[in-house]
Amino acid sequence: MESNDADRAPRLIENCLGSGLTPPNSKYRRSDGTRTSNLMHRDTGVIDEFELLCSIPVLKVQRLRMRRTRRASDLEAPGNESVLIALTGSVVVGASGSEPVTLSEKDVYYVSRGAKFSLRSPGEADVLWAQAPAEREYPSYVRRISQVRPVVSGSGTYRRRIYTSIGEKDPANRFIVGFVEGEDGNWTSFPPHKHDGKPEVYVYYGMGKRFGVQVVAGEEDRAYVVREGDSVLFERGYHPNVATPGVGMKFVWIISADSRDRNLSVELHPEYRDMPMGQTHLTMK
Repeated sequence: MESNDADRAPRLIENCLGSGLTPPNSKYRRSDGTRTSNLMHRDTGVIDEFELLCSIPVLKVQRLRMRRTRRASDLEAPGNESVLIALTGSVVVGASGSEPVTLSEKDVYYVSRGAKFSLRSPGEADVLWAQAPAEREYPSYVRRISQVRPVVSGSGTYRRRIYTSIGEKDPANRFIVGFVEGEDGNWTSFPPHKHDGKPEVYVYYGMGKRFGVQVVAGEEDRAYVVREGDSVLFERGYHPNVATPGVGMKFVWIISADSRDRNLSVELHPEYRDMPMGQTHLTMK
């Protein structure tokens, strides 16, 4: 690991660093340009490069799997706020105007609007980098998973634990960010809900080689088989999912909402409004 590879800057797939939020001309963008409300990205196993998971005008998400690469320097998103999420391993984030911070697994770091930053890892690590347009500038801050009190939501076949790392009352222009960890074979994001106009991406982790099914119901009904490393973007529609027996659905969720409507207000599917919710992080319309 002491070779020149350890110090090289990771290449950016689709030339997406510092390019704002204009969707690149790639297979990962919405292909029809019309009313498609969701986007599936199948994990291709890219390492030591930024892999583009989704890109729409208000949300771009990339992943960096650091294997031979140990540093990524001079990263920035002009005019945008960023969120960094350590999915595995340990990562040191050095953001301009802030002291370096070490992120452990599932820690989240909010990067101030337009701030330059670097990533450094002593070993292998997987990092998500989300960007969204920002009008106001908030200081960078870290939210440790150990500081987040989980909500145990649902019951029986749809019980799960929900962690809200950046909530609607936390400083940010558009981001609301957290994690869901379901029980083996259970549904999550249930009863089905939607929040049209607030795009959200799920990035699945911790499922090994087993799989679940992501449903999108609304104008178009679709279902995707998803595994660890895959992601699905929702711009509209109900989006529950279910795990196969022997594995639980686990995913990062990242919402980009207009600052005037930055909240967790949702609309439940009318056929499931009688289902008991128990505790919830959501507000019902």
